Amino acid sequence: AEPNACVLRVAVVDEEAGQEVAYDTVVLGAVREGYRVIHLRSMLGTRIESCYLLVHIAFSTQVNAWVGEQELVQKLYDLKEANNKLQAENLQLKRRLAESGPSAADTS
Repeated sequence: AEPNACVLRVAVVDEEAGQEVAYDTVVLGAVREGYRVIHLRSMLGTRIESCYLLVHIAFSTQVNAWVGEQELVQKLYDLKEANNKLQAENLQLKRRLAESGPSAADTS
């Protein structure tokens, strides 16, 4: 993604009340790696005096794991087909084992 088009939003949530109490947003293209201080804002958007958050920023690359619906459907179909083949092979092996008699099953 384009760093200047990506925005990181940090929020502080009051768990008891279940609502955000402070937040701030940062354009990723403007942030350097390392320790940074984020000046938090009230829910009205004004900066809160003496309300800062110390964060550590580290960038890395990651393969985009997002795939579309068609790819997921195809993968599911392929897995189902492979499963069916394994089940058929398993059934054949069970039949061969049964045909060889009970003594063959006892030796394993």
